[in-house]
Amino acid sequence: MRKTIALLIALLVPTLAHALEQGAIQKQKTAIDQAIEKPVEGEFPTVVLPESSTGIRLSSSDINRISCPGDIREVLTSTEKGITIKITGKDAFVKFKVTKKGDKFFYSSTPTELYVVCGEKVFSLVAFPQRVPSQTIRLTSGQEKKIKENLSLYAGLPFEKKVLKAIREVYTENIPDSYTISKKEKRFFTFREILLTLKRTVDIEGEGLRIKEYEVSLRGETPEFKMNEKMFLRTALVDNPIAVSLERHVLRTGDSSRVFVVEQRAEKQGGRRLTGDLPVMDQPRQSLPANKSGNQKEPTENRTEPDVQEADDEK
Repeated sequence: MRKTIALLIALLVPTLAHALEQGAIQKQKTAIDQAIEKPVEGEFPTVVLPESSTGIRLSSSDINRISCPGDIREVLTSTEKGITIKITGKDAFVKFKVTKKGDKFFYSSTPTELYVVCGEKVFSLVAFPQRVPSQTIRLTSGQEKKIKENLSLYAGLPFEKKVLKAIREVYTENIPDSYTISKKEKRFFTFREILLTLKRTVDIEGEGLRIKEYEVSLRGETPEFKMNEKMFLRTALVDNPIAVSLERHVLRTGDSSRVFVVEQRAEKQGGRRLTGDLPVMDQPRQSLPANKSGNQKEPTENRTEPDVQEADDEK
């Protein structure tokens, strides 16, 4: 008798374990569904940013469209939710499954996660199906928002002050979130006496300004070198230049300097350039004054080599 009971328990253990496991999974799934906060009616966005998970409203009966500025590479979701997705270039079309029992149709009301790979960004969406007409959801990188913010920051400023404001903010590291920073170091051996390293590029969308920040240091046995703004107006370093600003004009052994080269982006080409001399930064701890003719002694003529020297120096 005891052997029979022991045998029955041994046979029931896998079944009980499976039941407990399924119960735990179901509780976890229920907890996840309850954790999803459904937006208040009327607060569902139709334009979505990639920063965080966003709740959206989709039609449970009609075909919905998700639109991306670039090509949609993939859309991932749970297969058991019964969603049909078709991707065509920049658009993904989403349709929830409708079931029919007798003469009645039943529409999905279960929140569903969607992960959309739009260009180089992944958008995390939680779709709430409702009995509404077809919905169009537009995915955006946030550039439109950045443009509006930058236009607001520079509203009413004359061109020269816009340039000086941009340089000052980058120099003091007081960079607004609406600026786009790209950090990709690149060395230039254009000059015999100094080494140039591109440290970062800052784009100000909407205003058509781009600032390239270089770090300058002495090369070889050069004990001292005097720099001027015009020596950095070279095609290898800048396109469509409108201003150059130097942290210091004289480099000595052990020194380094920051150089800010401002150029005009394609969106604003044709705009006017600065009049007079280029802005400089002789005194970094003070405001950035514009260099006026006659206020400073002209630096000695820079001693540069042709750009072809760059390849020879790298050997």
